[in-house]
Amino acid sequence: MELRVIAPDDDLKEQDIARIERDLDKIDRRLESYDLVRADLRISENGGPGREVTLDLHYGRKHLIAKAQHDKIGQAVRLVRDDILRQVNDRSRGGHSSFTKGL
Repeated sequence: MELRVIAPDDDLKEQDIARIERDLDKIDRRLESYDLVRADLRISENGGPGREVTLDLHYGRKHLIAKAQHDKIGQAVRLVRDDILRQVNDRSRGGHSSFTKGL
């Protein structure tokens, strides 16, 4: 997976980027059958305490977006990761979302 981390307001260190890569590794494993998976992760101020994290994911002909806000960047990254994985599973063959279950 090609990952680009954009954090104009933060001074991220290499260890922070490595932790983000590890957190997003589940997505890479889930989409390993695709030749090219590209992810853009943006970290920005949300006007209050904490940060807003946005993950844009491109794979095959699909484009998914997830957003989360949290006081800790790592927790926000894991929230967007889980949302993206849910979206991928919903779009996969035989995926079950709350909409297909009629909830």
